[in-house]
Amino acid sequence: MTEYIIKIKIERMEEEGEVYYLATSEDIRGLVVQAETIPRVIEYAEDAIKNLIELAIEDGDPMPIKTKPKIGKLSSNIALPVTV
Repeated sequence: MTEYIIKIKIERMEEEGEVYYLATSEDIRGLVVQAETIPRVIEYAEDAIKNLIELAIEDGDPMPIKTKPKIGKLSSNIALPVTV
């Protein structure tokens, strides 16, 4: 198993009076998840990242990750360790 540090961006959104949180990432192609709370959007993002990586491996596609497999210095936003 390899561990990656994936940085995600969480934005508070509001539409028609409903508040939700949107998580995206420049580190992994295709990551867009939303939820009603920050903890839930983090949970969904972690699951989606694992699924995106596993699907790429199963299908023989290029990895959707832009970062190298290592634990590095964390900067702004939120970094999720994801083991695949």
